[in-house]
Amino acid sequence: MVTLISRTQPDIATVHVPPGATAHLIVEHLGDLLLRADAVLTRERFTFDTFTKADAYQLPVHERFDATVARVRSDLRAFAHRSPDRSELSDAFTWALDAAAQRGSIADTETTYRAALTVFTGAFGPEPTGDSLAQVRFASHGLIVDLQIDHPRRADGAENYLTAVSALTARRRDAEENIRIDERIAVRAGYWLLDRGVHVRGDFPSWGTSGFRDVQTYASITDPGEGHLAGTTRYLGFLHGVIVHVEHLERGVDRSREELEPYRMPSPRTVARVRLHTGDAAPTSSYIGRPLLDGTVEDSLIKTSRTFAAAASSLLADGLAEVKFAVERLTATEAITLLRALAQEVRRDRHAQILAAAFNINTPILDDRPETVAEHGEAVWARTAEQIGLLGVQIVTEGGFDKVTWDGTADTYPSRCITDQLTPPVALTLVHRAHEHGLLTYFSAGFRFANIPDAVVTGVDGIGIGGAQILRYMDKTTGNHGPFLPDNIHRILAVRDEAAASLHGRAAQLLARLDRLHFEGSIETHTEPLRQELFTAPCDREDTKIDQLAQISPAGVDTEHPLIAWARRLLDSPAPLAATRVGTGEWLDHRDKLNRALVAHDLVGLSDLLHRISAPHAVKHSTPTHT
Repeated sequence: MVTLISRTQPDIATVHVPPGATAHLIVEHLGDLLLRADAVLTRERFTFDTFTKADAYQLPVHERFDATVARVRSDLRAFAHRSPDRSELSDAFTWALDAAAQRGSIADTETTYRAALTVFTGAFGPEPTGDSLAQVRFASHGLIVDLQIDHPRRADGAENYLTAVSALTARRRDAEENIRIDERIAVRAGYWLLDRGVHVRGDFPSWGTSGFRDVQTYASITDPGEGHLAGTTRYLGFLHGVIVHVEHLERGVDRSREELEPYRMPSPRTVARVRLHTGDAAPTSSYIGRPLLDGTVEDSLIKTSRTFAAAASSLLADGLAEVKFAVERLTATEAITLLRALAQEVRRDRHAQILAAAFNINTPILDDRPETVAEHGEAVWARTAEQIGLLGVQIVTEGGFDKVTWDGTADTYPSRCITDQLTPPVALTLVHRAHEHGLLTYFSAGFRFANIPDAVVTGVDGIGIGGAQILRYMDKTTGNHGPFLPDNIHRILAVRDEAAASLHGRAAQLLARLDRLHFEGSIETHTEPLRQELFTAPCDREDTKIDQLAQISPAGVDTEHPLIAWARRLLDSPAPLAATRVGTGEWLDHRDKLNRALVAHDLVGLSDLLHRISAPHAVKHSTPTHT
């Protein structure tokens, strides 16, 4: 076996952008910066209550160069009309746009482009100081960028350059510095490579293991993308205990969720850019959507599973930690079939990259699984939020997925918070049951600041926060979204952290850890009754009880591969539940096999051995005593 060691050392990463592509790069960059400037000025001039926006999101389409120039020129005229006090920026952008459009003198193009970037940086600073890590040259044969920074080297030149760009953005973010002019151009050259299909390679952060993360409830900061590029990924403080989630949110106020899906797949080009900027500071995730149906569900499964698998594989190839699918318009049996097909077909690191399934608690599901029909004599509808949520746990488990999402959107917009719809006992029950099955968990829809603690005290792994509720302006009449509100991320994380530090927050994290240990089989047999007690009587959780349980259960944060950490917990436990599940004799043999796989770092073998003794799918359920 060969072990590959990643080496980080100073290296010059270079990219050459041909003249025609350079002209496109400049025009598109000017257009993006114009939108960013407009967002900043909108936040200054409007409040959440006074913001209006009549025009809805426009789908980007392929354009010839002249059409792109005309579109940006039109946007520039509109900007100048709205912001006459920003004439310096309007003029600088106009001159740069004219020079790029004419494809004339390279010197003129460079001068006006740099001047536009300088004006933009000065207007929306802070202006950077110090040397640039990028050296940019405009020549007759195109744009040449040299980027010198410590980064993991890649054999492929284009992938090596993207790794260097990601390291550059991380360097400036960690130092709380704005990027320099040449560095801005270097990043745009990276976008050019991404648009050509080059992937972001290298290590990526994952969700980790429930109960064994530094933060139990991650805030899934959600945006279609531009807000992440201009806000979320620019400050290190925005990324602690955060999933950077990319998803299209805007749907207006007059459309039912049946006729228009509340959440939709974002731009793949934008997802790749967000992943590039996020780097290894936080996991990145994205959304695919609900099934595409042609005629009957049975006839549609081949097309849907393989179309979705191709989309998910492409996104995950950039190092995303997760992709999410919506389970709607399917019976339980159909959903399990679809999930199993996706679990088979999606190309990914099966031990680190997560497949998630989302269930809407307001959309009933027909449970037509054979065991249900055998028990009741017919298929049974899951209609209540609790029934739908618990059935979702079973579907995800049988479908071979890793994470279950419960979503609370309905036909009203903005949405009512899902924790209000579920009630605390049901929310806690859903999370507890899913953790017993080894699943990650997630709530979405309608979160405002006051709702965040209600989710944190369930021990849920993630909560979807974004859009018009809390992170974007919204026209209350049209439902159209406005600028991203990055400063709210600090407040979101502060509310989350305060709730996590409370008595009920600490109890929830402890229960999540114990439920995980139960699933693994690494919990000690004498701790099992205490785990159930912690679940059934959350209102009686006392500091002494929490401290007692914390002392007898392994704590800390997993710092190695999740499967390795799981195996070590199991092997270190003197009286694990796994031994009771399989019998003492078989457990001793199983321990030996685990040890051999651990020494060999055989992740596939470890996965097989560990899951063989994990909690059975049919977990005996208890009902919480609280109301």
